[in-house]
Amino acid sequence: MADRGKILVALSLVLASAGAGRTVSAETWAIQFVDVGSNSGQSTSLGLVNGYPVISYFGSPRNLKYAALSPVDKKWILQTVDAGGEFTSLAVDSSGIVHVGYLNGFTMQLKYWRNNQGQTTIQVIDSEPGQGGMGFYNSIQVDASGTPHISYYHTRDPAGGITDDLKYAVLNGSTWSTAFIDRFAERGKYNSLALDAMGNPQIAYFDNVGTLRLAKQVAGIWTTQGIDSTGDSGRFNSIRIDALGRPHISYIAAAPVVLRYAYFDGALWHYEDVDGVGAVVAPSVTSLALDASGNAHISYYDAASTSLKYASRIGGVWTVQTVDSVGDVGGYSSLRLDAQARPIISYFDATTAALKIAYGDYPDQDADGIPDVFDSCPSNPDCNSNGIVDGREGGVPQGTKQGVRRLGDESIFGCGSLSALHGASGPPGGGPPPTDLLLLLAPAFYLMFRKCLGRPAGRRPC
Repeated sequence: MADRGKILVALSLVLASAGAGRTVSAETWAIQFVDVGSNSGQSTSLGLVNGYPVISYFGSPRNLKYAALSPVDKKWILQTVDAGGEFTSLAVDSSGIVHVGYLNGFTMQLKYWRNNQGQTTIQVIDSEPGQGGMGFYNSIQVDASGTPHISYYHTRDPAGGITDDLKYAVLNGSTWSTAFIDRFAERGKYNSLALDAMGNPQIAYFDNVGTLRLAKQVAGIWTTQGIDSTGDSGRFNSIRIDALGRPHISYIAAAPVVLRYAYFDGALWHYEDVDGVGAVVAPSVTSLALDASGNAHISYYDAASTSLKYASRIGGVWTVQTVDSVGDVGGYSSLRLDAQARPIISYFDATTAALKIAYGDYPDQDADGIPDVFDSCPSNPDCNSNGIVDGREGGVPQGTKQGVRRLGDESIFGCGSLSALHGASGPPGGGPPPTDLLLLLAPAFYLMFRKCLGRPAGRRPC
């Protein structure tokens, strides 16, 4: 690999002390819990809708879940979408429509969920009869016309034989068109898709002989090539295409175990080792983003320190930061840059079994983990006065009414009140909301009313 000009990049502080290149100041990070107490957050994928984050992720017991930060009340709304969701990817189009690809591990089907401002649909993208099916990784992107494209891994034929092929699908109207891209055995795992300005797809993927590969389509013709075969390279890759149509890829090389970055300059591929990551494990996902100047930004998991890290390359110099190191955190990360090129990262906290999000360089005056712009109570870290810092409370399931803890003093048909049943404080533990209690009592009231009507008018106590 040395004959291709690979360089080993030291940490930015070392480079800066040697006067090499330009560095940027380290981000400050606000860290918020999104989904707590449900053992959810693996396989996260992050997007932004009008600047507000949305996340698809795998949740317990075995579901595709979706979290959206509401612009109205600035609460995270949590939704269970469908069974499965072991591997999920999300993209947001220019109209704010959310597109999610995911695997249903029960049926081995690749599926698609579309969310247009709450109007949702689910489709099967690809499935096999018998014992056949899809598996593992997929990556979805949306072109300028709003059409979704997805790369994915085909793992078994109908007879149950192991195939391990790379496939690709695009939505044509209401029907998905699927195609095999690389049918050599054991190619296609750890795939990542990007689209150029013309909507042409490029897919980074791994083969089991330890090579990072690239497939691209031009004028309807697919070509494939090896990109990096040094050090068992290509796992957990993430690809982006710059304004000139040139690919940039982050990935893990296993010997030695490092985060590596590769980019094509129009003539040659260049390779840079960014940081050691200790070991290759299931959460070792890398996520790459390019800013408007083509600078690379990567989120990743460091298995040696069990922490979430973030690396940015400005002026040819890498800056590496630890974002979160409390417990075993940072697996399955997904990175997006906002309109000001500030990083936002979703990730899994294995210690608390929670989905979390980190915001880089967002002001957070009360230091509760929620940036001021997303905080309904930006000057008070315990807005609910419950002894829990707001940023640690997590979201609420879809349909949950906020603030309803106890029975309100609402009259029942003008005769007394619900709170009067248990006193002003309500029943021990809070009790059900008024609507739920009325539903429970409604059948009894109905029967009493019918019995009352059956009596002579002069004897009706009602």
